[in-house]
Amino acid sequence: MDWLERTSVLVQSVEENKGWDNHEDSFEETLRREMLKWKGMYFLIQDDMKELTQSYYKVLKENERLKMDFIDRLREELKIDEGCKYEVYLDHLGLPTFGIGHLITKDDPEYQMGMGTPVDEIRVNEVFEQDINVTIGECKRLFDDWDKLPQEVQLITANMMFNMGRPRLSQFKKMIQAIRDGDWIEAGNQMQDSRWYKQVTNRADRLISRMKAVGLS
Repeated sequence: MDWLERTSVLVQSVEENKGWDNHEDSFEETLRREMLKWKGMYFLIQDDMKELTQSYYKVLKENERLKMDFIDRLREELKIDEGCKYEVYLDHLGLPTFGIGHLITKDDPEYQMGMGTPVDEIRVNEVFEQDINVTIGECKRLFDDWDKLPQEVQLITANMMFNMGRPRLSQFKKMIQAIRDGDWIEAGNQMQDSRWYKQVTNRADRLISRMKAVGLS
């Protein structure tokens, strides 16, 4: 029974002319004691909420740090695999590109700029972050449990997604199934059994070795 209910009982007792004989304390004393008890509980709850809030923001901060560590690692990997150029150039397919493998679209201010047009570091970093957010989002669409995969597998699949895009990567059905099954060695085998392997053999060999290493760890 909470203090409001107890107060109601006490008031009802008075109204029925039972007086306070059946109660150890006066109405005022009982009400004061109940209010002090609930006041104490309020401050306890307030302290708990403060602690929970601090813990929540601590977890958010740690998650953000882990995300930035992941993106920094992926950035360094892609600088090796894609290169990083601070000018507009044509990639191996003849498509206008700049930065870390950023394909220029009609929405980019660099669209229709001449080859060799300089692009500053701030702009390169800006589009890289945009491209990585798209890449991670596409990985999560392709793999329902992508967030639960080992970080090394996340890096490998993100690297492949950045390189090929989801339409092409989604065709690696046996590799995808092997990853879902947690069979990292078979996933590596399926990565090698592809046209992609023949197109970017050096890059593919590095990623395949890393995928199989997850299975041996």
